[in-house]
Amino acid sequence: MKGVIAGRLKQKRFSSHEQEIFLGLVMAAARVVEPWEQFLKSEAGLTTNQYNVLRILRGSHPERRTCSEIGERMIARDPDITRLIDRMEKRGLVKRSRSSQDRRVVEVGITSKGLEVVNSLDRHADRMPKALLGHLGLKRSRQLRDLLEAVLTELGTFP
Repeated sequence: MKGVIAGRLKQKRFSSHEQEIFLGLVMAAARVVEPWEQFLKSEAGLTTNQYNVLRILRGSHPERRTCSEIGERMIARDPDITRLIDRMEKRGLVKRSRSSQDRRVVEVGITSKGLEVVNSLDRHADRMPKALLGHLGLKRSRQLRDLLEAVLTELGTFP
């Protein structure tokens, strides 16, 4: 019997067990994140990276963070944090200012409008993982968490 991953990809075989797992991870991640991406776009006009920046800045509020500090904390890496921040600043969600310690350093802080937006999404952010993954139950969700932690802590390198 064909597995779910092979069936969804309409693929008869894989070159290795690791390839099947890799493609399954990529596909599962895309399917889990897609409803959240659509929700953020329709409800708040945000991308997942913009939402992530707002959460990072809310967590450090009232302190500000540099673009490099924000980039280090991002879930999905964005190669151009500066442009991401530009778009958010134009919407009044964040504000940039020069560091009082070093005028060469630009720091980013969340605005009251940004706080309003991210706070308004909290109950949905709490509900979403349960709605998408709650069917796994406690035992399987713990197994999945442990496996994901093993993948992340013991990740190989390429190329």
